[in-house]
Order: sequence, then C-alpha cells, then structure tokens
Amino acid sequence: MSGLVDLLRDIVRIPSVSGAEEACRDHLAAWWQAQGVKSWTSGRNVIGVVEGTHPEGRGLLLLTHIDVVPVGPGWTREPWDGALEDGKVFGRGANDAKSSAAAMAWAAARIDRDTIQGRLIVALVCDEETGGEGIEACGDELPPYDAAVVGEPTELDVCPGQRGLFRASVIAHGRQCHASRPWEGVNAVELAARDVLAIQGLDLGGEDDLLGPATLQATVIAGGTKPNVLPGECTIELDGRPAPGCDNQRMEALLRETVQGEVVVRSNRFLPVRIDAGEEIARLAVEASPTGKVRGFGGLSDLFHVRHVPGVVMGPGTSAASHAPDEWVAVEQVEAAARAYEQIARGFLAAKED
Repeated sequence: MSGLVDLLRDIVRIPSVSGAEEACRDHLAAWWQAQGVKSWTSGRNVIGVVEGTHPEGRGLLLLTHIDVVPVGPGWTREPWDGALEDGKVFGRGANDAKSSAAAMAWAAARIDRDTIQGRLIVALVCDEETGGEGIEACGDELPPYDAAVVGEPTELDVCPGQRGLFRASVIAHGRQCHASRPWEGVNAVELAARDVLAIQGLDLGGEDDLLGPATLQATVIAGGTKPNVLPGECTIELDGRPAPGCDNQRMEALLRETVQGEVVVRSNRFLPVRIDAGEEIARLAVEASPTGKVRGFGGLSDLFHVRHVPGVVMGPGTSAASHAPDEWVAVEQVEAAARAYEQIARGFLAAKED
C-alpha cells in the first residue's frame, strides 16, 4: 500500500492547524478526483461518496478530522516533513488524525462498488480540535446514513462510546484586607481550598462497565494579588468527564449542592455517548479490527455529533502520540486501518444476490 503511505505523507506535509485546513482539504479533493471518487468541498471540509448497486439503500459514514493542534515546544525534528523512518511516518497530525483521514480516503477509493449497496460517505472535516465549522456545519449536507465510524487514534481497538465533558469555574468571594490583620477580611484562597476538598469528596456514582467512572477535577486555581494582601477572590477551574451513571445534569447539580463559591458553567453540551457492543456496526468493527478489543474512548471526538445513529470510534495510532512532540504513527497500523474500514463498509453495505 505504498500509495496509501504516500497520501499520508503528502497531507502531513501540509500544515492544517485548526482554522487553516484549506490546502489539505483541496489536496484530498484532488486526490479523490484522480481516483474517480465523487467528492465536494464544504467550507474547510471535504466529503466523498461512493454509491453502490442500489444507491437508495442504507448509508455508512466514515468520519475524521484533518485539523491539527499547533506544533508547540519539544520537537527534535522537522514537524511538517512527513518523514518515513523505521516503519513510522512522523509529523504533526500523522497520528491525530491524518492517519485515519488517509485510510478512510483510501478505503473509499479502493472499495468495489459492485460489492455494496447504498452509500459509503467519507467526511474529512475541520475544527474537531476547537469546535466550529466541521461536522456541525456540514452534517446537513451529507446523504442519509445509518451508522458511523469515527477515526481517532485507538490502536484500532473498537470504542462504542465516550464520556462527556463538563467545564465550570467555582469563584470564591472573600473580603480583601491587609495580610497582617486577617481578622478584618475573609481569605478567598482558604474558601476555595475548602471547596476543592469538598469537590474531591463527591460521590459521582459507580463505574460504567465500558466508559469507567465519571470524574470531576480541579485543574487550575488562581487567587490573590500580593503576598501582603489577603485575597478577596479565588477562582477554581474544573474539568468534568460525565458518564452514564453521573451525566452532565447530575454533575452540575452535585457541584452546586457541594461548594460554597459561585458556580459558573463554561461548557456542558457534550454528553456521554455509548451504544451496546452487540450493535451491528460494533460487531463489524470488532471483526475487522486486528486487536478485536472493545473499550471506551478516553477523550472527546466527533462521535457526539453523529450520536443519532449507532457509531464507534476506531482508528490507527496511539493516544500517547497525539498532540505530542515528534508525533508519529506506525505504517502497519495505517495499512491495517484502511483494510478494516473497507471491510466494515463491505459488511454494513453488503450487496444482496438477486
């Protein structure tokens, strides 16, 4: 599959930090055109469709993103050269998630139309890392689909669900005074500390058998102005990962009941998503996966935006290499992903004999 590796290296060489995906989008659209795949661009997204023998049949969506995070410090090599060394492709986005994009594009170009009914839809979208103009914006343009596979680095394990996201601040309001006379004020840092301990003592319910426990963690705390001034305000930033046993609404309610400070919710729309491992798309993905392992996806993905149909997260690469210096992906994984995506599509869209 040297052509697949070449495609991956080509798109890694095209910087596509969130908000600037146009060049990568255009390269993929041109590549599909050369392969005879019907495609079009929508904003900074590119969409390909392969129609089978009976286009009115059901559809399968392969979805991943072409935007990447900024390079950042710590690199020991050129981040945009797409180098191929020791069976690995290096570069920003090689792992997260251009390896999935290349494998999905390749699967669409190589699948035999005579072996499928309905439609194989591949959406390679922008803004997954930041939110905005990706699948949320172009989703209404897609032909109908009945299941989805979302490409993210899972080492090709099959993830039929992910936890949600809850972000909030707790603001402790004290009363500022001179630090030498603390009895004249109220120390907001001390109030915040009590709230942090209360949050850590929360009972968020039991573990979900697939997604694990819901979590709520204080990740940033800021308060005070000078060493000799008793702080009048202190802010705690929280990262919550709701699960079915403690969803977003429950997590917010528990937080408000527990702390003394002012609660300001920053983000609460990403709900937990999960399907039964016995769903058809999950079973087909397990059959196609070289690992056959089923687990929850550890982060967030666009699975949330396609939750109206059964879906799984599955892709080449490892989460440890995502957003990291000297990002890389194993060629063996990318090739296995292309085969797996094609096998899933053939299974879900199988043409019936007349």
